[in-house]
Amino acid sequence: MPRDRHRTSRGWHRREDAVGYLMLLPAFVPYAIFAVVPIAWLVYYSFFRWNGFTDPEFIGAENYARILTDGEWWASVWTTLKFAAGRLLIEIPLGLVLAYVLFRGVRGGRILRTFYFLPHVLAPAIIGVIFTFFLAEVRGPVNQILLRLGIIDAPISFLGDAQNALVSLIGVGSWTNVGIIMLLFFAGLTQVPRELMESAAVEGAGERQIFLHIVLPLIAPMTRVVVLITIIGILRSFDIVKTLTDGGPAGATDVMFTHIYRYFFDPQAVPQMGYASALGVAASVIVAIAAVLHIRLSRGQR
Repeated sequence: MPRDRHRTSRGWHRREDAVGYLMLLPAFVPYAIFAVVPIAWLVYYSFFRWNGFTDPEFIGAENYARILTDGEWWASVWTTLKFAAGRLLIEIPLGLVLAYVLFRGVRGGRILRTFYFLPHVLAPAIIGVIFTFFLAEVRGPVNQILLRLGIIDAPISFLGDAQNALVSLIGVGSWTNVGIIMLLFFAGLTQVPRELMESAAVEGAGERQIFLHIVLPLIAPMTRVVVLITIIGILRSFDIVKTLTDGGPAGATDVMFTHIYRYFFDPQAVPQMGYASALGVAASVIVAIAAVLHIRLSRGQR
């Protein structure tokens, strides 16, 4: 009798598992088609020399060896890291402060939340095109306003100077993304017990003390998630860089994925699909390393 019960229970669990896998199938199939297959394709062709037209030629790890000595690639990696560091230093503190101000209560809070979030609704490519016009050295609205206010004597080359172009990219990218960061922090702040903050205020704690010693520790898990999402998103930046500076001037704002794009689709050169695939794998590894480092460091701060 116990054996029959065991067999019945085991058979029931198998049927339950089968039903569960069937329910996962509609979600897994698109994931496999649009994620697993392209990744496998990328890794496979990273071991070939291929221009996209002729037959691929297997060359082993030569593409990866080439990456190690490719100065332009490592320059784009360094630019990506500077771009990410600059945006993180702006977006995370600013998004947190805006969220806290709105959480504590301000007139027109809902309107302000909508206003700050609106840039995130626009496609990054559209934002890049818009700011290409705004930041133009000749007749650009920003330069025109600064000249009329007497703040500058001559137009600033926001996109034509190497340092200015990277700073402009950081500023535009931060403006685009700070709204979603604010909303994520705001969602985390709604989980902080208001009774706890009110009790601290009754005991004589100031706004700064409440924020530092009560709010920040309680939203630490949300902060770790927000920083992780932001790091991954920034390191994968492409649209806004491509449309705003296209990696210029002279490659000063060339990030990893605009650099890879040229090997795939540069109309003025023969495509190098194999090498571009290897660069794609390398970029994915760099993003993964940054994410793992953040997770490890954030765990050590608990």
